[in-house]
Amino acid sequence: MDIILLTAVISTLFIVFIIAVYREFAVMENETYVFQKETGPRAGLVNFVGNLASNKSLTASEKKVIYQAMHRNIADMESDGVYFDNSLKAIVQDQIEVLEKVEEKPLPKAKKIATK
Repeated sequence: MDIILLTAVISTLFIVFIIAVYREFAVMENETYVFQKETGPRAGLVNFVGNLASNKSLTASEKKVIYQAMHRNIADMESDGVYFDNSLKAIVQDQIEVLEKVEEKPLPKAKKIATK
């Protein structure tokens, strides 16, 4: 009896899913897609990580702090039993080293333009 009841419930849900998909495709055929920019905390996090990866809007010291926090978080997660691939750890460590080198470099002096 339990198997028959479970089969009936799953079959009903499957039919409802198929009907919902059909209706959604019918609506998509009639309306054109309009892009809407995402908002909210999830979108903010995605944009922040994207800016971090593409070297926009963050200073070298901010990036260094973020990469060091990522390194600490990876170490904490590994102590809890979640292990990461060594390539990920190498990427984070390389970025920390690169950012340390950037901080050590003195700023280039502006060239003086000869006036006549």
